Amino acid sequence: MKKVFLVDDEAIIRRSMAKNIEWEKEGYFYCGDASDGETALPLIEKHKPDILITDIKMPFMDGLELSRKIKNIMPDIQIIILSGHDEFEYAQKAIEIQVAEYCLKPVSADDLHNILHKVSKQIDVIKAKYNKSIPTTGSLVNELCLRMTPSHQIISNAKDLGVDIIASYYMVVVVELDNNNQKLSDFLKEYSNLIHSNHSNLICVIKHDIEHLLQEKAYDIKEKLTKFDSKIFFGTGTIETRLDNITLSYHSALEELSYNKVIQRNIKSIYSQDDHTLNQIILGCDRKKLVHFLKLGKRDEVGAFILSYTSFLNKKDQLSSLFTYYFLMDFLITVYHFIEEREQVDKSIWKELQPFKRKINHIGDYQTIKNFMAEVLEIIFAYKDQNASKYGLIIEKVKIFIEENYSNPSISLQAIASEVNISPSYLSNLFSQETENTLTEYLTKTRIHYAKELLSNTNYKTYEIAYQVGYNDSHYFCHTFKKLTGMTTKEYKLKKSEKINF
Repeated sequence: MKKVFLVDDEAIIRRSMAKNIEWEKEGYFYCGDASDGETALPLIEKHKPDILITDIKMPFMDGLELSRKIKNIMPDIQIIILSGHDEFEYAQKAIEIQVAEYCLKPVSADDLHNILHKVSKQIDVIKAKYNKSIPTTGSLVNELCLRMTPSHQIISNAKDLGVDIIASYYMVVVVELDNNNQKLSDFLKEYSNLIHSNHSNLICVIKHDIEHLLQEKAYDIKEKLTKFDSKIFFGTGTIETRLDNITLSYHSALEELSYNKVIQRNIKSIYSQDDHTLNQIILGCDRKKLVHFLKLGKRDEVGAFILSYTSFLNKKDQLSSLFTYYFLMDFLITVYHFIEEREQVDKSIWKELQPFKRKINHIGDYQTIKNFMAEVLEIIFAYKDQNASKYGLIIEKVKIFIEENYSNPSISLQAIASEVNISPSYLSNLFSQETENTLTEYLTKTRIHYAKELLSNTNYKTYEIAYQVGYNDSHYFCHTFKKLTGMTTKEYKLKKSEKINF
C-alpha cells in the first residue's frame, strides 16, 4: 500500500480529500497533511510517503520550494502538483524539479483517482526495474563515481553484497586499460575490493579512516604503477569525506589522467630513454595542486605555492639537467593544457609563454627553477587580474559553485544566488556584464567541457555521460553538444587528439 501526503493551505480542500476519497480501498494509505511547506517538511521526512500532493501558492514555503527540498532528501518520491496557475513559468520549474504530474485546479475526485493510478503504476515500474537489476561490485563503484543513486540506497546495496564502504576518507584511482588488464586488476585488488572496469579504464575506490594513511596508500599505488609498465597512464583523485563526493574524486582522477597522458607523451617524444627520471617527477609532485592553484589561487600566494610545490626538489642532493628539464616541462605543459582546456586562449598569453620552452635548457639550480615558475605564473595571474573587476570575488564564487554542482540537473539561478547572498535578478545581470556570458551559457559550457573529458577518457555511452554532466535528456544533451562544438559526440571522440602543440 502506497503512502500519500497532502499539502494545501485551504483547510476545506484538505478535509475534503481526506474524507471523500476511499484511500485504502484504492490501495493507498493517507498518512497526513499540512497547510504549508514549512510545516509539511518535517512531517514528510517522518512519514516518508511514496506520493506527495501539493499546492503551489502557500505561505512560508511554497510548493515548488518544498518539492525541490524533498527531492534532494527523498529522490524517489513522486510529486503531484495541483496548481491554480497555468503560467508556463510554474510548469517549467515543476519540470526542472522532476515532478510526476502538474495539474490545474479544480480537480475532481475521478481526475485525482486517475492521476494517482498513473503515478502508482510509474512507481511499480521503477521498483520492478530496480528489483531486476542485481547489484554487483562493479555497479556499486559506478553508483559511487557517477552519483546515479542516493547514498542510502548505495549503502543498502553494499550491505547486500557484503561490501564495507563506510570510511572517513575516500579517493578514486583511474588507470587506463592496456594489454595487462588482468594483472592491473589483481594488483589493485591488493588495495581495495571496490574495482570496476568500464572498457577503457579501471576504476578503484580506496578508503581509510585516517587521512595520512590513505595518502600513503595512494602514494604506494602510484609508485608501483610507475614501475609496473612505462606505458601505463593513471590519475589519482582528491581526498573526499562523504560518499556523495566520491564523484568529485572520480572526475579529479579523470582530469589528472588526461594531464598525465598529454605530458608523458610530449616529454617521451623528446626523451624516450629515461623512464626512471619521469617516474620520479610523477611521484614527487602532485599535479592536482598545480591545477587547483591555477583555478583558484591568488597572485600574492604564488611564492608560497612554489615553495610548497617544489619542496621535494629542495630535498634532493643534486639536480641533474635531465631531471630539471622533465620537471619544468611537466610544469609548463600543465599550464598550457590548463589554458587550452579552459578555453582561456588569448594571443597575448601564448606570445608571452612561447619563449619559456627554450629557457628551460638554461635552468640549472633550485633558485632558477623557482624564478622560472614565478615568471610563468605571474603572466597567468596578471591576465586573470586584468580580466577581473570589483565584482571578481562574487563571479569567482559563482564559478566555483557551478564547477562543484554542474552534475546536478536541478541547479538553478536561485540556488546560485543564495550561495553568494545576492538576488537572482541582480546576479543574472552582473554575471552577464562581467563575463559576457549568461549564467545558463556558462553552466552549459562547463557541462560540455566535462562531457569532452569523459568522451576523451572513458567509453561511457552518450546517455551515461549526459546524466553525469547534468542532463536528464540525452537527446537535448546531444543537440547542445553539437551546437557548441560543431561535432556530434561520436565525431568528437574519433577526432580528439591527446597531443598539445606549443
